[in-house]
Amino acid sequence: MTTFAPPAAPSADGQDSLTRAGFIGLIGRPNVGKSTLLNRLIGKKLAITANKPQTTRNRLLGIRTIGSSQLIFIDTPGIHASSRVMNQKMVSYAVETLQETDFNLMLVEPLRPGQDVPAEDQLVLQHLQDRASNTILAINKVDGLPYEAILQSLERYRQLAEFAELIPISALKSQNLERLWELLLKRLPENPFFFAEDQLTDASERFLCGELVREQLFRHLQQELPYSVAVQVESFEETPKRLHIVANIIVERESQKGIIIGHKGQQLKKIGTTARQRIETLLGQSVYLSLQVRVLKQWSRHEHYLQAFGME
Repeated sequence: MTTFAPPAAPSADGQDSLTRAGFIGLIGRPNVGKSTLLNRLIGKKLAITANKPQTTRNRLLGIRTIGSSQLIFIDTPGIHASSRVMNQKMVSYAVETLQETDFNLMLVEPLRPGQDVPAEDQLVLQHLQDRASNTILAINKVDGLPYEAILQSLERYRQLAEFAELIPISALKSQNLERLWELLLKRLPENPFFFAEDQLTDASERFLCGELVREQLFRHLQQELPYSVAVQVESFEETPKRLHIVANIIVERESQKGIIIGHKGQQLKKIGTTARQRIETLLGQSVYLSLQVRVLKQWSRHEHYLQAFGME
């Protein structure tokens, strides 16, 4: 991952004792780059990423403390219209976040010449309502685009709402993130720190490990990945030599189970090996990872199972 080192935050009015801290919602339609941006701003891979909509299913806190400032980012699922129970719950997380933050950072993609603003971006703006003035709009994925095209996109979104700021960035290439950091710090309210200075998230290691397994399902299976797939960490046990993790991969049909396991179990083995390596990098210790694939019919349509698999 490309490292982004934000500039040191100056103490306001020269008072070293003054601290600033606030909650910032990362919002936008699916697959617009919110999780990639979170990882860049935090300086560590916390959120899983994949070129597939609705990768993010839960709100995830990412915390970065620099000098006298603490920024608490809330990565949210993409806001979109859907009739699926699971998707509606995901969207509800994002919409609720809009009302719980000190301010928001909305991500969009550049518009092509003559392109209308996507309906899902307009849906996000509807949910923003009177909070647009307390929202920074970042046009992501501008790397390689001509300056004129970037300006046209900025102007088109400027016409839609009275945003606090508009800025072009590339989360993937870490372009213009220093300027974005300055805009974020400028809006940070005076508060004591909400978390320890070295804390990166409030998510448990157990949850993060389950997410890393799910990420490898996305990356290895690509278009074959069943949409209704979940990962449930069944056991998480520390021993003197290594961490033992047993995780269940939950699907809705037997045919989906076969896709994940693959011929003679080779696909599941590759998924497990890569996931274990990612978990070891995250936790800095040796890991034994056991994956099992289980079928639970229509789990994504039932509130009970959604809650059991972490979608509270």
